[in-house]
Amino acid sequence: MTDSASPSASISLSETTDVPAVLTRAGIDYVSVHDQRLLAIYRTGIFNVVTEPESVSNAHTLEIECWEAPLPSRGDERSPQELLEDFAAVFDADDES
Repeated sequence: MTDSASPSASISLSETTDVPAVLTRAGIDYVSVHDQRLLAIYRTGIFNVVTEPESVSNAHTLEIECWEAPLPSRGDERSPQELLEDFAAVFDADDES
């Protein structure tokens, strides 16, 4: 599913974050894979979110990778990198509240 061209990002959060709670508040669907990983579906793209060594409910850092590029849609010309940045901004916005 992934390749070396898949966009990715590392995010350091200023405080402990419950990743599933942030995604739920933002209306983003996700599937828990295990304590330190989940897959999120954002605008038809699939994003792999890893929080090792912490659990997803008690994370200080996130590694996010675009696992599968979003399906093209009419009027949305954003690249996978731009979508990844939009998805990552959900955590920045929650971190500020």
